[in-house]
Amino acid sequence: DTLARAVAASAADGEVMLLCVGGSGAMRTGLNLVLNFRAMGLYHMLVLALERDVCTSLWDALPSLACVWWPRRLEAPRPASLYNTMFNKVALAFFEARKVLLERLVVKHRLNVLHLDADTIWFANPYPVLKTVYRDHAIVVQADNPFANAGILYVQNVAPGDSAAWVLEELNRRIDRFTYRPESVKELPSSGWSTPPHFANADEQANLNDIIASSLNGAPTFAAGVEFYEARFKKDKG
Repeated sequence: DTLARAVAASAADGEVMLLCVGGSGAMRTGLNLVLNFRAMGLYHMLVLALERDVCTSLWDALPSLACVWWPRRLEAPRPASLYNTMFNKVALAFFEARKVLLERLVVKHRLNVLHLDADTIWFANPYPVLKTVYRDHAIVVQADNPFANAGILYVQNVAPGDSAAWVLEELNRRIDRFTYRPESVKELPSSGWSTPPHFANADEQANLNDIIASSLNGAPTFAAGVEFYEARFKKDKG
């Protein structure tokens, strides 16, 4: 399939860097990051783009770069919710797609993945630190104080069914749930009061932080990432 071919073109020694690039503006910063890593001798990059034209422009500069686009995922219709209507639909779909792709690369293709934001600069090869200091950690996340950042993270040595795989799968389950079934927010412990249009926060970072808390507590929580925002935005907008 397309993803298998993309993996074959990008992965090296079980490692791949996943970079998500939006339109032409982000393409420039994304290309800078690709060149940033190539200057360190790191070529195992897979780019997820909004559309074919972005990949074509990147190929004009770097013909060997692995680049894919996912129109079916990006064009999926979304029901009415405050979250789905207040924010840019293309950006929301793109954030959703990159986490689905991350899970597939890690769980299905058994790759270690360095998940990247395009608007970053790296001053040194991160792998010596990731493979020594953090060698016993399955998920390494950049701090976005006081939160975990969902844009820059490294996932390694994950097997289907283990706790790290659950984190990635649960993140996609929650994003899917609140994106496409916003009314399900009423099923949460402290949000039964909510009325349409629900906010139903499907943000990747907010949900990732709730999932980390769930993992530490041994019990599912939606309190900070979903229920807090339900109360906040329903008061302002609903």
